[in-house]
Amino acid sequence: MSHSALSVAALYAAEQDRLRRRLIGRGLNAQQAADAVQELFLRLLRAPRSDIRDASAYLSRAADTIAIDHWRREQRAKLLFEAEPPDALMIADPMPTAETGLVEQDRFLELEAALSSLPPRCREVLLLHKFEELSYAEIAQRLGISRNTVMVHLANAMNLLRRRMREKNPPGAN
Repeated sequence: MSHSALSVAALYAAEQDRLRRRLIGRGLNAQQAADAVQELFLRLLRAPRSDIRDASAYLSRAADTIAIDHWRREQRAKLLFEAEPPDALMIADPMPTAETGLVEQDRFLELEAALSSLPPRCREVLLLHKFEELSYAEIAQRLGISRNTVMVHLANAMNLLRRRMREKNPPGAN
């Protein structure tokens, strides 16, 4: 399906309520769902035409991804809040202790070494995605590779990084 501005406007009119209800059903509030629907259609407009065969299915999958990301952010926030006693949240020293600074510096150097040990294309895809916040489609276009290849490189990079960081810091070694 060609997704010119006119066809996207027609698709928006036909799909926005269904997508909003889908997102609310997956845990977003009404405002978050409305914002997410706007984001979905921006993604549709930005996506290369060759990547989308069925715009309605694409929007449904993208809505599910947004809902999952929202749930994950909430879970992380909940874990962070529960991990800190309430008193610790009220008294925050902006300056890390010398020991904390050294530990953080060591972890940063370990991460930097692990990143440089990645295969070049995996490292490039990871940096574009995590630090430049490019989408898979944007990375694919920039590097002249398929979106699936971007996903494979990113998965390989993350697995290699996890493995290398675990090797440096095995569980229970603190």
